[in-house]
Amino acid sequence: MAIELRSGTARAVILPEHGGRLHQLLLDHEGREEPLLWSPADPAAYDARPTHGGSFPMAPWPNRIAASRFRWRDTGYEVPGGGKPNAIHGRVLDVPWDVVARTARVCELTATFDEGWPWPGKAWQRFELSATALRMKLEVRAAREPFPAGCGWHPWFRRDAFGATDVRLTLPASELYLAEHDLPTGEVCPPSGDHDFRAGASLGDRRVDSCYRGLSGPIEIDWGARRLHITVSAIEPHVMLYTPDHAFCIEPQTCAPDAFNLAARGVPNTGLAIAAPGRPVAIESTWSWS
Repeated sequence: MAIELRSGTARAVILPEHGGRLHQLLLDHEGREEPLLWSPADPAAYDARPTHGGSFPMAPWPNRIAASRFRWRDTGYEVPGGGKPNAIHGRVLDVPWDVVARTARVCELTATFDEGWPWPGKAWQRFELSATALRMKLEVRAAREPFPAGCGWHPWFRRDAFGATDVRLTLPASELYLAEHDLPTGEVCPPSGDHDFRAGASLGDRRVDSCYRGLSGPIEIDWGARRLHITVSAIEPHVMLYTPDHAFCIEPQTCAPDAFNLAARGVPNTGLAIAAPGRPVAIESTWSWS
């Protein structure tokens, strides 16, 4: 059953049964509701393609783990890859979440990690809608023993929201991870060329699939008629930007892709964190509109 949060003319639709995802955020525009997210008309489509559409939570790791394997404290671990070369987006995006609290403007959900994750624990998520913002928080919580962890969200934004023919993006990040075969090498550099959105730039036909760090302010999406500002709060905030032709994804996360393996190789500042009982790994993000 879908959960609807309402405040003023804003409405958020959350689907606990489909990975606890934000299925849609709708804002008033010229007297009608305008959806901001690219998502299927029928939520049942998530059963076949759970990584496509809406905004889904990623935990206990975001993005990819190379070859589905990593080492921690001198022990090797393997997680399910789902038939892909690298394990991707965690263990909770395609499982039902439990609703643990709900009001007209707020809901909280949890999902227990299955046997595909080596340690017992859960993900916890909170949504709070106001007339001008959607505030979100996501945590990875350890049940008994510490483990490496990361988390984040993977929203799919519409390119044509509010009748836009192009989108202008401002992403004030000072560093970009160099990557090979969809995985960071560990080297970073200042963004340049099609990857540089520090001063604001049109998305146009740029094709980007990269991770940024060193945020100095909010991210801004400008559709022309409306703007959305995204803040990210974590110990070492990272942002993935993915721009296929039909949508675009701005993914706040606590760490880089493959952070477990990068940190094991001695790469600094990857955002790798440890979840321990009473000390979750957490991220917060606020989407505000004008």
